[in-house]
Amino acid sequence: MPPLVLPAYAKVVQALTPLVKERTGIIVTIDGRDGVGKTTLGRYLAWHFNVTLIETDLFIIPAQDHFIHLDDQINRIIERRIATQLPVIVEGISMLQLMKRLNRTPDFSIYVTNPSVLGSKLLQERLSAYEAAFAPYATADIIAEIQY
Repeated sequence: MPPLVLPAYAKVVQALTPLVKERTGIIVTIDGRDGVGKTTLGRYLAWHFNVTLIETDLFIIPAQDHFIHLDDQINRIIERRIATQLPVIVEGISMLQLMKRLNRTPDFSIYVTNPSVLGSKLLQERLSAYEAAFAPYATADIIAEIQY
């Protein structure tokens, strides 16, 4: 019996497959609020397509009232993947903001929602400001509504 795949995952795989097969060296971003399932989706897609996943939470330095990404290290990994003509998936909160800082444009963007997850109150104001400035939900190539 084949493993159970969440409907949202299957929808993303179907949308992403032609792009991954046709092009090399592409950047796929997975954005959304904290706790909605971005990392789990990213790990599934990295496994499914046998590509690199950059979990940006691993490149964060907590500051007093905000987070600092280690942009140079993230950018170096992206550059290495693109230079070797391999796709790369980058996931985390505020992806469009990160891509702007790196002077990069994703080739395909996924926005993840999960109606059963409220997210952190600590990040609420920051994420609301990001969403107002970058409109990640409206500009995504696909919306993945994860329901457990």
